[in-house]
Amino acid sequence: MKQSKLWIGLLVASLGAMLFLHGGVRAFAREAIYPVSNAWAWLDRTVGVRARAVFNRTELASRNARLEHDLARLRLRVADAEAQEAEVARLRGLLEYAPPVRCRWTAAPVQSRGGTSAVWQSIRLGKGSLHGIRKGDLVVVPDGLVGRVADVLPHTCEVMLVTDPNSRVPCELDLAADEGVGTVRGILFGGGARPGGDPRLSLLYVVEPLRLRYMAREFEPAPRTRVVTSGLGQAFPRGLTVGYLMQSALEPNGLSREAEVIPAVDLAAIYDVFILSVRGGE
Repeated sequence: MKQSKLWIGLLVASLGAMLFLHGGVRAFAREAIYPVSNAWAWLDRTVGVRARAVFNRTELASRNARLEHDLARLRLRVADAEAQEAEVARLRGLLEYAPPVRCRWTAAPVQSRGGTSAVWQSIRLGKGSLHGIRKGDLVVVPDGLVGRVADVLPHTCEVMLVTDPNSRVPCELDLAADEGVGTVRGILFGGGARPGGDPRLSLLYVVEPLRLRYMAREFEPAPRTRVVTSGLGQAFPRGLTVGYLMQSALEPNGLSREAEVIPAVDLAAIYDVFILSVRGGE
C-alpha cells in the first residue's frame, strides 16, 4: 500500500514537473526568439513593404504594357473593320446605282489622277473607244457629277473634272416649290476661275470651291442648298447633283449674284465611276 502511494506521488510530481518545465521552455523560447522576431518585423515594415511595392509596380507596368498592346491591336482591328464597312458601302452604292436619265452607261476604273503635272484637272479612266466611250460623255458616281470625257483613246479616256478652271456647267438651285421663288439658274465655273483674270490651277487633293455665277441678284439662297444641272445647252441632262452652296454675294458689277459651291463628289477618293452616253441611249 505504501509502495502504491509512493508511485502515485512520483507520477503526480513528474507530471507537475513536466507541466512547469513545458511552460518555462515555451516562455524561454519566446523570450529567446523575441529579438529575431522583432528584427524580422522591422525588416518587413521597412524593406519588405518597399520591395513588394517595387515588384507590384513592375508587375503593374508589365500588365499595363500588355493592355496597351492589346488596345492598339483592337484599334487596328476596329480601323480595318471600319475600312471594310466603308468599302462594302461604296460597292453596295455602285451595285445599286441607277442612271438618273435614259442612257447607255459603262463602269470604269480610275487609273490616274491629275496627269504627270500633278495638277488636279483631270483623271484617266480604264475604258476607251473600244468600249463605246465617246468624247463628251458624262462621268458620274452615285454622289453626283464628276465631269465629262475630254479625250478618248482605244483603251483609256481623259476626263475633265467639274473642278477644272475651264469647266462650265449650266446649273440651277434645287429649291422647294413652296418657297415661291421659281427657278434660279446660273453657270458653274471650275475652281479658281475669276472674271478678268487668269484661271488658278488647283493642286492635287486641294478642294477649291466652285463658282456659281450669273444668278438672280434679288434672291439670296440659304447655305447647303443643293446645286443640280439645269439641262440647258444639252451638254448635261437636268437633275444631276453637282454640289452644295456655301455662301453667296453680289458680283462687283451688282447685276447678278455669285456663290461658292463645294463639290458633291470627293474627287480625291473615287476609284470607280460610271460613263453615261446620253446620245447612245436615246
